Amino acid sequence: MNRTRLTVLYCSAALLTLALAGNISSQSNESGNVKTSIAKVKSFDGLAVIPYAGASLSRNNEAAFATISTSGLTPDHVVTLWWAIFNNPEFCATPACAPSDLNNPSVSGSLQFGGGQVVGLNGRADFGGYLAVGDNTGFHLLPQFPLMPNPAPGLVNPKGATIHLVVRTHGPASADPTILNQQLTSFGGGCSVNPCANIQAALFLQ
Repeated sequence: MNRTRLTVLYCSAALLTLALAGNISSQSNESGNVKTSIAKVKSFDGLAVIPYAGASLSRNNEAAFATISTSGLTPDHVVTLWWAIFNNPEFCATPACAPSDLNNPSVSGSLQFGGGQVVGLNGRADFGGYLAVGDNTGFHLLPQFPLMPNPAPGLVNPKGATIHLVVRTHGPASADPTILNQQLTSFGGGCSVNPCANIQAALFLQ
């Protein structure tokens, strides 16, 4: 079974788990129903809409499941996906929250790894991920934001959080397997050799 099929099966299973959890919860609490939103994928500065791209986020009281499919990427470059979670968005400086809000302890922010891949010749990338409440796996602390919670809280209140799905480039895929693995799995992977940057994002408000 190839990697693409395994990814599809994994994501389908995660979404089914989320839906079933929502149905079970809704029998005793309406607020447990699954909430699904879709969003445009934009350049990281928010000025341009990425063509042939889109993202979705489904969440109940127990978890969140996200997908993002995007285009306009440079072939043979490495890109990673990051969850930027603002658990208390009412304390953000702006309604949609911004990266600098991760430095506000009252926001209870969390930055977490969501996957990595080498962009194909079509310039596209597709990611899917499931994040349960309290799971802070793959969290990253930004040195420029020393007040970020350490350890990160993960996702605390899925329906009340503002969540950004951020696509980050790590430059050309390295021929060195060790460096390539770092590019594919970490925020700063390969950045000492290639210029890294957050290039696209999809925003989901609470």
